[in-house]
Amino acid sequence: MIPITQLGRFLLGAGALAALLASGCRTGPQDDGAASVRLINAVPDAGGLDVSVDGKRVWKRAEFRTSTGFKNITAGTYPVQIDADGPGTTLLTKSFVFDKKQSYTLLALGQAGRGGAPARVQVLPDQKAALPPGKAALRLINASPGTPAVDLVVNTIVGLKSVGYGRRSKPVLLASGHYSVQLAVPNTAQMLGESVSLDLAPGQSYTLIAMGRTRNQSLSLEVYPDK
Repeated sequence: MIPITQLGRFLLGAGALAALLASGCRTGPQDDGAASVRLINAVPDAGGLDVSVDGKRVWKRAEFRTSTGFKNITAGTYPVQIDADGPGTTLLTKSFVFDKKQSYTLLALGQAGRGGAPARVQVLPDQKAALPPGKAALRLINASPGTPAVDLVVNTIVGLKSVGYGRRSKPVLLASGHYSVQLAVPNTAQMLGESVSLDLAPGQSYTLIAMGRTRNQSLSLEVYPDK
């Protein structure tokens, strides 16, 4: 584990806790109309992240490059706290509402140490859309500190262009099947990191996240199926 020098708590405002505390973070068919939430840790030097709601831990030690997977919660406004290993400081305080039948990704990005893009959390509602028959969708998020923009090369063709740091691209639609994807420096033939093999299922959307750093050659492309 890389020791943390600066990170700590991310607090998403105060809100109504009664519904959540009464039912807990329920999963299963009884959750019709619930919101679905996951955390992805893209902070390379933060160690594991803990997620708590009103002091009750929901996820523990979500490591760099990992996703917690989706958990259903009763829709409403809630305080959510994200803690990193070791001492740190508050990243952000914000009030947030989880809507019914909506999926959300809490993306921790940036870096904990001084001298770079400060660590923060983006709350990203999943952008659901009906896909044409036999098609899959790919979106790219650039969460690599110090990497201003990246292209996504699908097989040998640039599928997404110049996705800036902290940005989420529009989806690119592809026929279901096997692909090789890799990051590249925009407007050059310079490839970044290793290529990743994808088997795309029809009707499924995927989030691809560029994380790690180019300067120490830890940049990688991670793939997370959406709900």
